[in-house]
Amino acid sequence: MNNDLYNRNTSDPNYLDNQMEMEDTLELFKQQIESCLFTPKTSVMGEVNMGASLDEFIWSFRTSADDINFVVNQQIQSYCTMAREFPYVVNTQFYAGTIRDIAVLNIEIDNRDRFNVIIS
Repeated sequence: MNNDLYNRNTSDPNYLDNQMEMEDTLELFKQQIESCLFTPKTSVMGEVNMGASLDEFIWSFRTSADDINFVVNQQIQSYCTMAREFPYVVNTQFYAGTIRDIAVLNIEIDNRDRFNVIIS
């Protein structure tokens, strides 16, 4: 059963050529998460709370890893329809950088797949 349109960018390392639809529910969930993480808040018409705005959230407000985890979990629960299908864990860590600190957001899905988002 086809679930959604395939929307990976050609520069994405996980891009598959000649794919129009997705049948893999785990891939669909990962794409839903990515959409939430990389959408700036207030940019979706009619849904002003969608989007984590990670850059602004992390560097403008100087928040903790727990605050970031809470915001990401809230976005996933609110806007990712596949969140009910897979258990997941969100973990954020900060590292000292040379110009500014680096945040690494790790999302592990169903103890079998994970991806990292690095914000510097």
